[in-house]
Amino acid sequence: MKKLIKVIFCYLLMNTSANAALALDRTRVIFKERSKIETIKIKNPVGKPFLAQSWLSDISGVEVNSEFAVIPPVMRIESNDYAILRIKSLPLAKNLPQDRESVYFLHVREVPPTQSSDSDKGEKNTGSIQIAIESVIKFFYRPNSLSSIKNVDRKIMNSTKIIRTSNNTIDIENASPFYVTFSDLKVGKSKKAPNFNPTMIAPFSRQSFKVEKNNIYTLNHINDYGATVTNIFECNQNNTCIAQEKK
Repeated sequence: MKKLIKVIFCYLLMNTSANAALALDRTRVIFKERSKIETIKIKNPVGKPFLAQSWLSDISGVEVNSEFAVIPPVMRIESNDYAILRIKSLPLAKNLPQDRESVYFLHVREVPPTQSSDSDKGEKNTGSIQIAIESVIKFFYRPNSLSSIKNVDRKIMNSTKIIRTSNNTIDIENASPFYVTFSDLKVGKSKKAPNFNPTMIAPFSRQSFKVEKNNIYTLNHINDYGATVTNIFECNQNNTCIAQEKK
């Protein structure tokens, strides 16, 4: 599972391309249970229309349609215009875990217009290929039981520990009910950990990394708004490193 999450994170980085014509209005979706429906704006800033094909998948890449409905699954977005995509919870969403988040992935595949036919252009076919670019962002389902947590970043800070398990290995423990994407790790306050890659750690779990021993680590995570939050961890004699309150 841990390796799978790493692979998927890399997959997201590769597929959310800077060359995409269509642009989503966010980098992640936080779907709160009480909301019932979430809307995403998809913009088309280029000079030609595109089709947008959208769906949700689970962490294994299997399409999901029993807990949520993506409406409409296919739509045309005119040049220099936008469209609204809606994601609606279905009755089976009630069966999802109530003590923690669930994670899915929202796919938006842009389908470019087809080239004019040879008869229309009066030219020889050049054999060009139309490439459909797919953007993928994380979709978090947050049950009502977590609504009492008003400051998610503080909860994550207080629930994250770095545990030195050997001279060259640490565990990052996520004891929160949220999926946390850790984007960067430094040994001390400035030296980037060479063996650390961005990773998402599931609720109430931990993951090991080959990192040199130190008394201070700096760890970044991505919050609900796609911003980077930095916390400094200081280690005690028991090899447990705790996030320090910001001054």
